[in-house]
Amino acid sequence: MKRITAAITAAAMLAAGVGLCANGGQTSGGQAGSVSMEAGKPQEVSYAYNDYEQWAKLLEENQISEEFAAGMEAFSFKTGSQILLGEGGNAAYSPLSLYYAIALAGCGAEGQTEKEVLAFLGMEDKKELALQCQKLYQGYYYQQQMDDARNKQWGEDSLAVGGTKEDKIRIGNSLWISDELSVNREYQTLAAQQFFAPTYVVDFHQEETGKKMGEWISRQTEGVLSPQLSPGKETLATIINTLYFYGSWSDAFSESLTKEDEFTGEDGVKRKCLFMNQTDRQGSFMKGDGYTTSFLSTNNGCRMFFLLPDKGRNAAEFLASPELLEKGLTEPEGGWTFGEVYWKVPQFDFGTDMSLADTLKAMGLERMFGPEGEFGGISSQPLKITNVIQQTHIGIDENGVEGAAYTKLDVALGALLDEEEKPYAEMILDRPFLFGIQDLDGVWLFLGICRNP
Repeated sequence: MKRITAAITAAAMLAAGVGLCANGGQTSGGQAGSVSMEAGKPQEVSYAYNDYEQWAKLLEENQISEEFAAGMEAFSFKTGSQILLGEGGNAAYSPLSLYYAIALAGCGAEGQTEKEVLAFLGMEDKKELALQCQKLYQGYYYQQQMDDARNKQWGEDSLAVGGTKEDKIRIGNSLWISDELSVNREYQTLAAQQFFAPTYVVDFHQEETGKKMGEWISRQTEGVLSPQLSPGKETLATIINTLYFYGSWSDAFSESLTKEDEFTGEDGVKRKCLFMNQTDRQGSFMKGDGYTTSFLSTNNGCRMFFLLPDKGRNAAEFLASPELLEKGLTEPEGGWTFGEVYWKVPQFDFGTDMSLADTLKAMGLERMFGPEGEFGGISSQPLKITNVIQQTHIGIDENGVEGAAYTKLDVALGALLDEEEKPYAEMILDRPFLFGIQDLDGVWLFLGICRNP
């Protein structure tokens, strides 16, 4: 209900659609039964910008479940504590992007692999997982339609005040299938209609394929990320998720108050950087055990949290466990303390490249990487995940915060298992700070640590 309430209160009614529209279906053939397929797209509607009842109904129909929200939150802190703790220097990570990529692969998993993936994602059923991913995608899409409807009526340009960017949250998914792999049409349809992912039939032996994948990522992330990809020749399929976020501050910083000052790193070395300054006389904060946490709101209904350790404490201490990270970045049981908050925030702009396969294996997501991986929902051919990489970029200035990420899962041929083989189980802020970006439903878009802006 948070998304609904915020949208109605802001009178920023979105123009969106109920259900799916069939956009094309099969467009071109490939060898071994592979077929390109266009993505589905949420339908647009023509509600009046002030038709609050229709907008509220539409938003409610696309509200994610409490189970899904809780599962994503647990996933965010579980993976975030492990991934960020293992990174040196500045690091940013997108739990949402990794979740979507694993979810799309998991919807094609079977047997023990399916159970392992669902448990890791905090869900019990593949159909419900796909439905909730669809609703979350549509919710963001509808939010954008709402803003467009409002701005069309009010004659606004929907850009951040004093800035040049449009507030938005946009998810992208795509399947890249080798012309040597036969993919189940049902799986392609699910990807197109519930993950809004097109299927591209390609030749992974050609350098042009990597270039096309990089160009697709660049378009989806507003050019923030433009990777140079070189798929391995053993690759039979690649799943890509992208996330682009821009949120202008609800209360923008004044550039005239931005001043150079010193940032003290973990090594004790003082470095010069630009700090944005602002006093929020009606702020919210909490003082925990060895830290203070507060947040800045954005005009697209999100909040950027900042956890500042007390002097003498290390920011990485709060990554030691999912519980500590969650406690430090979420609203306390007794609620926020309301009062004056003085902000002195360093401008930063950095990117992170991570290979996540080993980390995911160590966290218990092993089966899908091994020869026993079961992806019969994707193809009758034995498949396994060979690599998971994520690249992120995040930056803040006086106008707002921009973040982009992509996650890429590579799929290759698995082992041809003997049909008689039995299933088996294996029993196995003037100093460094943390940050996270969360939407109104509690979905964590980004988590990160800044050790040196």
